Amino acid sequence: MKVIDGGLPTAITFHTENPTPQLIMVEVSERGNDLFAGLDQLANVCDAGTQVVVIGAENDIVTYRALMARGVSDYLLSPISGQQVLEAVTGVFEDPENPKTGRVAAFISIHGGAGSSTLAHNTAWFLDQIYQEDVILADLDIAFGTAALAFNLQPQRNVQQALADPGRLDEQLFERFLAKYDDYLGVLAAPASLDVDATIDIEALDQLLQFIRRQAPFVVLDVPHIWQPWTQEVMVEADEAVVCATLDLACLRDTKSMVEILNRRRGADSPVKVVLNHVGAFKRTEVPVKEFQNAIGGKPSLVIAHDAILFGTAANNGQMVGEVNAKHKLVEGLREFAATLSGRGAGTTKTAAKKKSKLTLSGFLKLKTS
Repeated sequence: MKVIDGGLPTAITFHTENPTPQLIMVEVSERGNDLFAGLDQLANVCDAGTQVVVIGAENDIVTYRALMARGVSDYLLSPISGQQVLEAVTGVFEDPENPKTGRVAAFISIHGGAGSSTLAHNTAWFLDQIYQEDVILADLDIAFGTAALAFNLQPQRNVQQALADPGRLDEQLFERFLAKYDDYLGVLAAPASLDVDATIDIEALDQLLQFIRRQAPFVVLDVPHIWQPWTQEVMVEADEAVVCATLDLACLRDTKSMVEILNRRRGADSPVKVVLNHVGAFKRTEVPVKEFQNAIGGKPSLVIAHDAILFGTAANNGQMVGEVNAKHKLVEGLREFAATLSGRGAGTTKTAAKKKSKLTLSGFLKLKTS
């Protein structure tokens, strides 16, 4: 190992005259186009197969994704610890056919009752059914979370307890926090109590989510309907951000605002997915789907017709809609939507899913590690 002072300019000069190693870790002060131009120069003097990890001070998801697009293996936000360096280096040399960084889909409702929790629960279940791989559903609605109720589970521990000291978690301890629904789906439930402090510390959440992403190929986050710094960060940093809305005027206004804000921060390559729910529940007064679409500047990713019997039966039974009626016309749409969020495309079996098993790497909150 060589440690050389001088940052990116020195790295370019040094490796112009010397062979490049398997891994270069470079701390940068440059930003924006200066950073990209410098990394392009470094790439020109690197041998084929050299991996590059960048350490920088710019906490911006658009910059991060641009770095990944240029072939940078990872980006760490300074200051960093030795453990973070170790995890980054380990991640660089992991088998790409056996990735250990889960793909994260985060769900939030524009208004209470828009159905994002139900959609999150069913998406987690469909990912389980389609790919037959581990899925973790984390209920982040501390006071009013419904994940345990939706799956008819009685968890002994909850997400608030995990957030109390996420640094002590290991695989064995984390298993005790998960309420297992079946062989693949585990639920990290909320306490769902009004006697607890529903505040979530963003640093603790960051640490917990990084850990969770290493435990399963798929992570689904049920985000409460509150607009706080931590909920905004979750929706920006997730691989997929899903906003659930209903067809009323106030919801149209707030959907337009939220989509614009999140898309601006997420970047053009990873837009928010809008789901319209309870369509047809109030036919005489609801905003037409086409008008809603024109107002938000894009077609919704999924339109869910109102079906009180299907969803009500599932809720009362502690089941998902695919378990209540696998042949219902809404079920196939939900299945296809889950497959889209997986990043792997449609599939119906574990064998089919493995043909597209490489996950998309995305950073989470402040520390971008694999």
